[in-house]
Amino acid sequence: MEEINKIDHIVELIKRNEKLFLENAGKLSDEEVEQEDIDEYFAIQGAAEEQLNAFERQFQIKLPEDFKCVYRYKNGSGYISLLWPQEGFYAGYRLLSLQEMREIKSYFQNENRKMIEFPDVIDESQIQQLDERIKPYLFCERWFPFAEYADSLYLMLDFNPSPKGTVAQIICYVHDPDFIYYIAPDITEALKLTETVIKELV
Repeated sequence: MEEINKIDHIVELIKRNEKLFLENAGKLSDEEVEQEDIDEYFAIQGAAEEQLNAFERQFQIKLPEDFKCVYRYKNGSGYISLLWPQEGFYAGYRLLSLQEMREIKSYFQNENRKMIEFPDVIDESQIQQLDERIKPYLFCERWFPFAEYADSLYLMLDFNPSPKGTVAQIICYVHDPDFIYYIAPDITEALKLTETVIKELV
């Protein structure tokens, strides 16, 4: 019963955020949200259990249950910004489909490169500001991008956290200037942050 209530809670969160975004899209987006994009979003089906299992087998990971709940509801969000968890950036992220996640993983976050390897991009003082829950990497094989904004900001599941972090916590890669930020312990909290941020913005 507790698990069913948790699933219902996550779906309810998503639906509230859908409503908030669509009612305030003009204020939240620089570009007008087209009706065809909205129609496409609502036509997107959830991922089947075998699709989720296949993804886990391919990458040898165990996706968090709340994350799988989101993907059972919608396997991606098209051009609709489903997540707005960062107060400092005020950018909405579109949820990637499992197939898009695979494609992006083939060329991005597919190797381990520490921040100290990029002195022209990140200096020592910036590294010192890194959240203690994140290991000092700029690229990591155990980070899985699942949402993006403008091909330059990516929300990622972190399966290689520091000892002070938690497995599958949500972090963000930001390009120009390049850095990694802590977002939330899980996607449930990211959805709660989304609701808060959108309400503050409108």
